[in-house]
Amino acid sequence: MDRLNNTPDCLRVRITINLGRNKIMTLLTSKKALATLVAGVFLTLSTGVALAGPITLNMVGAWPPKISAAADVGIRFIEEVNKRAQGKLVIKFKGGKEIVPTFDQPEALVRGVFDIWYGAPNYWAGIVPGGYVTEMSPYDIPDNGPGSELFDFMVNMYEKKGVRYLGHFSGDLGTGNHFMYTQQKVSSIADLKGLKIRVPPLTRFFVDAVGGEPVTLPPSEVYLALERGTVEGFTWPYYDGFTSFGWQEVSKYVIGHPLYRDGISIKMNLAKWNSLSPELQGIMLESVAAIQAWSRGWISAYQNTQLAGMIKGGMKVIHFSEADAKQWDEVSNNALWAHFKKAMSADDYSRARKLMGLD
Repeated sequence: MDRLNNTPDCLRVRITINLGRNKIMTLLTSKKALATLVAGVFLTLSTGVALAGPITLNMVGAWPPKISAAADVGIRFIEEVNKRAQGKLVIKFKGGKEIVPTFDQPEALVRGVFDIWYGAPNYWAGIVPGGYVTEMSPYDIPDNGPGSELFDFMVNMYEKKGVRYLGHFSGDLGTGNHFMYTQQKVSSIADLKGLKIRVPPLTRFFVDAVGGEPVTLPPSEVYLALERGTVEGFTWPYYDGFTSFGWQEVSKYVIGHPLYRDGISIKMNLAKWNSLSPELQGIMLESVAAIQAWSRGWISAYQNTQLAGMIKGGMKVIHFSEADAKQWDEVSNNALWAHFKKAMSADDYSRARKLMGLD
């Protein structure tokens, strides 16, 4: 130690470290050793971002994967983002109603209970009243995809409520829609009067318009309600795992005329979105565009498979006359647009219709 002290470059330096609870440790080191120690600290700090690992986003969904085909679209989105992000960002699926009850999930996303969500666009009716207006879209991709005027219009509506809109995913036009199922044979809209029909927010106004009685139930309770006669029908997009839920066992008829676009919506907590770098936000939107394009054909094919299983299970398809089919379309569309006219601001309502080429 004495030889060390006698060299000009190796003057002894005293370092005192407080170990807590009045325990002090004193080290004697050289200038060279201290310089190496300090350099190591700065190197660690400068590479801290790389050492911290990927950003993790937790996702919750409205329906269970491998049962709901719409849920499988949400899982496919996760896979696309994770692949493109190459370890910089990872989305992890945490679960569904066992994490947060289905109809409470939108509010939980706003509050930041989790980061990202998939489910039906119309489940947001209580928070963003016009937030599912793309159900009326005439376009191949309901919101025309990232970068379009309609997509940006939807983004702006949701941002006001603390949510980042990430897209509406559906099948080709004419597929992926809601349909109505009844326990008795009907030949026109008039036959629906007085029937108790399980509905989501999307089809409530149509059922009201035809004189039916709307009943709100989560999907998990539909089977038992049909079996017990609590409801006399319901609406659901049959591509979305109809036979996986086993509903063909307790359902008798499907009315073969569609109701609205349906599909799946993905949303993100706005604060969490804003915390991402422009690079990662870009990866998310590229993934949205990729899955919107992919879902068109996939949902269409899955719908055909489901219908075959429903018929095999004993269900029958009802087709109305041309005049009654036209009335079905007119009444359903007018009922939902009338709701949007009341629920949305005059400017938003007018702009939505213009962006869809309707006015």
